[in-house]
Amino acid sequence: MTVQAQIIEKIKAYDTIIIHRHQRPDPDAFGSQMGLAEILRTSFPHKKIYIVGKNVPGLAWIASMEEIPDDVYQNALVIVTDTANAPRIDDRRFDLGKELIKIDHHPNDEPYGDLQWVIAGASSTSSLIYKLVELSNGLLKLNANAARVLYAGIVGDTGRFLYSVDSETMRVVSELFKYDFDVIAVNQAMDSISEAAAKLSGYVLENVNILDSGVAYMILTNEIVTSFDLGDAGTAFVIPLPGRINTVKTWVIFEEQDDHSYRVRLRSKQIIINGLARNHGGGGHPLASGARARDKDEVNDIIDELDRLVRKSTYGYGKE
Repeated sequence: MTVQAQIIEKIKAYDTIIIHRHQRPDPDAFGSQMGLAEILRTSFPHKKIYIVGKNVPGLAWIASMEEIPDDVYQNALVIVTDTANAPRIDDRRFDLGKELIKIDHHPNDEPYGDLQWVIAGASSTSSLIYKLVELSNGLLKLNANAARVLYAGIVGDTGRFLYSVDSETMRVVSELFKYDFDVIAVNQAMDSISEAAAKLSGYVLENVNILDSGVAYMILTNEIVTSFDLGDAGTAFVIPLPGRINTVKTWVIFEEQDDHSYRVRLRSKQIIINGLARNHGGGGHPLASGARARDKDEVNDIIDELDRLVRKSTYGYGKE
């Protein structure tokens, strides 16, 4: 029996299913979590299906999380979507259920749970959730809202089809388009930012550092971020900006955390950068990864390593 068939059997067996995703969620985390919940609620109206984790105002148009007491986890199936390792799972009660399933598209460096369905390199976890519907032989049923949020997840994790896309991704999108949801509204929501976010975007484009090799980097200190009064918007919207500059080949955004470490967001147009991310406690996709820097010294180390990586690239970018 395939792992997908085993997951479907587990879903059939449980009356209560609780779906988690990762901390600091992006559209694919919300989309895969909410999409799966909508599919299960449509397919099994008698089952109790919950989605948990922190609410994110900027993603409220995709889904709102639910608050449940600890005792709901008793004899429940827990499914975690789009989360590579257990420490990143939002709501630490994920291990209170009877069984745990992992569905993800990141490298399976930590195979937690009783079952894992991981397709490293798939464009998104949202696309895998749709695939699970196809593999269920009609048992699992999609509705328009599930199609809407899965589409949002795919658009988000492919960077609007810039970083990770293939014929299978586009096939899934074409199937989702058969459902009655407002595609234009989703696209506009994905592209919409506040005035404060627009001002920070202008600051990033004006102050980004670009090396001769084609490496761009930006360090967002707490002082800088606070000065723009973003509220709960976060800074994810600035990540694609350096890539719009035609001389930039890879780029990295550093965001200072409360403990003065730095969140590291790496992106690339062609050169594979997830190995570099793994060297600094992170990982991810070949062209879109994340990591951590303990301090400014490690920030500088990452910039230097990225610069050397580009210069030595087999694609011939930069100088030897």
